[in-house]
Amino acid sequence: MRERWKKELLKNACKVFTDGNWIESKDQSIKGIRLVQTGNIGFGYFRDKEDKARYISEETFDRLKCTEILPGDLLVSRLPDPVGKSCIIPELNTKMITGVDCTIIRPKDYLASDYLGYYQMSNQYLKDVQSRVSGTTRSRISRKNLGLIEIPIPPLPEQQQIVAILDK
Repeated sequence: MRERWKKELLKNACKVFTDGNWIESKDQSIKGIRLVQTGNIGFGYFRDKEDKARYISEETFDRLKCTEILPGDLLVSRLPDPVGKSCIIPELNTKMITGVDCTIIRPKDYLASDYLGYYQMSNQYLKDVQSRVSGTTRSRISRKNLGLIEIPIPPLPEQQQIVAILDK
């Protein structure tokens, strides 16, 4: 980490840092608002399993006061393989929500989503996540503990340079 980079708790570097919604099977429908689940989160990429997609109605969205996820948001799976894996939500041309086992991250303007996405694939991040995992039968990380992970934040131009290098 360079001298002029700052470190910040993940929860403080976000405009949105919240869990998805508790969606039961009785709340689901065959069309409507797309439910993005932990199975859609690859290690650094979105798995579009459109053929297995689940949905909820607008009425259910309003009744449950769901949080909409937007393209560019990051979703973090709080369950294993590995705990803390994330992906950036792509443009799917539909309204979307996520389930309770995912944390929605919408970074503040000084933190680029793609930089954070790459950082969340780093050994340091995964080590920090692993140190905060709990559960005897199934490992998981709470949103509270996820929010306590420190993120190194270089100036935005450096984040963009890092992303450009890693994209190659």
